[in-house]
Amino acid sequence: MDVRWNVDPEIQKEAWGRIRTITGEVSAMAKSANLIVDLGGGSGWFGMHLAQAHKDSAVVSIDTVPRLGEKKVQHIKGSALDVPLESGTADIVGANAILHHVPDQLNKCMSEVSRILKPGGLFLAQEPLAGNPPARWTRGWVHTSAHEEGERPLPYEAMEKAILAGGLKIEKVEFFFLTSYLMPHIVPLAPAGMRGILRKKGLFLVRLDRAMLEKMPGLARWAAYVSIVARKH
Repeated sequence: MDVRWNVDPEIQKEAWGRIRTITGEVSAMAKSANLIVDLGGGSGWFGMHLAQAHKDSAVVSIDTVPRLGEKKVQHIKGSALDVPLESGTADIVGANAILHHVPDQLNKCMSEVSRILKPGGLFLAQEPLAGNPPARWTRGWVHTSAHEEGERPLPYEAMEKAILAGGLKIEKVEFFFLTSYLMPHIVPLAPAGMRGILRKKGLFLVRLDRAMLEKMPGLARWAAYVSIVARKH
């Protein structure tokens, strides 16, 4: 039986706030953006975040099962391994939790990303990682409404290697979560009387993780999530 992947809004905002602001930063890094591509974009919300600094840009969501959502987004049926767009046309390509869906074909995926990007174009990947024990255990043993068969979070090094092999230069990497990755989901599962205490604990752990990763970068090997910004040569 699947576990419904609910979240506690307060912890979720604290935990994911920084990750979400990175999309705006990447948007601002592009001097101009005529076309923004959201790989595996679903409703296209990630692509719209990447369009924050470019209100007139076209946003395209590529998905094997297009789901209408954002009105401005053009939805195209396609695969991240065979993107139905012309070469050298995209200014920004975003992949939100997509690369780990193609763990054995990362090089093919990154080859397609590189192909559709213009020279100087930006790529943003935000992905779960393999090195965090709580997250790895959950994905391996708990079936949830938010995860699909075949997902396999990867080590950062595997993604780095594929991105570099695709002809992109990595410009910025940030790691997130050591002990707190599951806290937004644990609180809603607890009895109502315990949620306040667990929420305080969750907020503390989120902030502690952030401080520890900042002060001790070597702990990144056990991080649960990563954000990678790269640019095509």
